[in-house]
Amino acid sequence: MPVITLHGVLPDPEARLFNATGKFITPERLERFLVRLGRLYAPLSLDDLVEALAGGRSLKNRFVLTFDDGYGTLYDYAYPLLQKMGIPFAVFVTTGMVDSDTVLWNDLLEFAVFSTGKALLPGDLVKEDLSLDSYEERRKAIIRLKALLKQRSLEEARDEVARLCEALEVPTDASELRQVRFLSTDRIREMSGGGVVFGGHSVTHPILSRETQERVHEEIAGCKALLESITGRPVTSFAYPNGQAGDFNEMVKDEVRKAGYLAAFTGIRGFARPGGDVFEIKRLLVDCRWTYEEFETRASGILEAVGR
Repeated sequence: MPVITLHGVLPDPEARLFNATGKFITPERLERFLVRLGRLYAPLSLDDLVEALAGGRSLKNRFVLTFDDGYGTLYDYAYPLLQKMGIPFAVFVTTGMVDSDTVLWNDLLEFAVFSTGKALLPGDLVKEDLSLDSYEERRKAIIRLKALLKQRSLEEARDEVARLCEALEVPTDASELRQVRFLSTDRIREMSGGGVVFGGHSVTHPILSRETQERVHEEIAGCKALLESITGRPVTSFAYPNGQAGDFNEMVKDEVRKAGYLAAFTGIRGFARPGGDVFEIKRLLVDCRWTYEEFETRASGILEAVGR
């Protein structure tokens, strides 16, 4: 069964400032995607999925909807829409961003490159200047920079983006960045009371496999403790930051188990299956630029069935 993964929900034109990789979906497209999905599957809650997988039970013709990170606009756009549609969903939260005015370095990077008035990106990171003459050139520059910065430590990536903002003359406290701030404690509590399931996504969103075991423990257990204190409910699921192969390892998985989570989700594209490793569950990460037909095809499992 597909575990559909999205990140943020933003209307146009705000989404264009943060959408080099299709991370933000408009409310209208979200609704139409879910109508399409409803032709194939019926919705299921994350907790019900975890319980079924732990028991080795098959769940055909169902889907689970998840959002990573915990953007504040989920409260404004996703929460009322999905309540209206009767679709349960889960949010994996980076708890260090809760009640904060700061934003993730990758969102600040996208904003800086998309909003600068400069036509050239200094080549400090990529060893060559990059043209910013068009939206497409800016998008490609962001993808290239993200790939490089994800190889750095979290602290190094933040420092590099701060320097880039200075070079591009983009303020790091611009009002547009409120669109990518995170949920508040009060809103998490309200949404939890309204049936939204919250899961852990670390405290600061590092690549966990590159961190010491001590820090991994703090990122995983600390995230769980804070969410449980806010919601008053057990937090049983975790999603690895970035979540690709190599971003987590057996040490990280063991820390997830020891913290008391019952399951963990990756960013590796695929489908949840009974009998698999419940601490390495695959998901269908949605590129919000997909056409409706492409989304429906990918969610159906046809491409996986034919090995594509």
